Amino acid sequence: MLYRFVTICFLLLFLFLPQSQALEPGELQRKAEEAVRTWKKIQELEDRWAAEREKLLGEMERLEAQKRLLLWKKEKMEKYVADVKERIAELKRRTMELKKINQELEPYLDETVKRLKEFIKGDLPFLMKERQKRLLALQSVLDSYDAGIAEKLRRVLEALRIEVDYGGQVEVTEEQIALADGPRTVQVFRLGRLALFYRTLDGKEIGRFNPETDQWEKLPSRFSREVERAMEMAARRRAADLLKLPIGGLKK
Repeated sequence: MLYRFVTICFLLLFLFLPQSQALEPGELQRKAEEAVRTWKKIQELEDRWAAEREKLLGEMERLEAQKRLLLWKKEKMEKYVADVKERIAELKRRTMELKKINQELEPYLDETVKRLKEFIKGDLPFLMKERQKRLLALQSVLDSYDAGIAEKLRRVLEALRIEVDYGGQVEVTEEQIALADGPRTVQVFRLGRLALFYRTLDGKEIGRFNPETDQWEKLPSRFSREVERAMEMAARRRAADLLKLPIGGLKK
């Protein structure tokens, strides 16, 4: 290609130069070589520009892709921000509701425990040490600054559940009770919250707790067998069966 270009340069110089300006062969060769150098520089510039152009086009494509990505991220971030703002607003609303609930719930829990104490005080006298110990621990939690409202609520509900469960239980325990002739250690049969019966350890005396007089009273011996059967059922030494126990008033 270079050879053809040099030949063309010679022909142009030879054809278009006036006769008066005809050049010597050496000068003609120099002019041709100068034209070749100029052409080479132009070609180099064109090659460099083509390479630069390809580079710029690639950069433009990269920037366009980056622009699309940034626009997508911007749109996504706007949605995220809107979602976060909505959640913050919801959390603020719930926080206000919780504050209101806490303000109303804590006095209610104190009142509930107060009523529970009064209920246990007027209830049948069973497991009193255990129940009083639970009440003291519960009151300690309610009076604790460090205990959260959730923990206070949980402990109150737990105490209420235990008291409710007592109503469906039967059990026999050995306790010391105050009888007419003084304190004695006896077996106590509890029929839920319905009634309490006792039997002395030698089995010679039975009785019940009278809620009306708030005292233990002796029962006629005709109920001895029924009380004994009830205790055996509670201890799972006898199958469940019908019993005739004096729950209300006694017939003469």
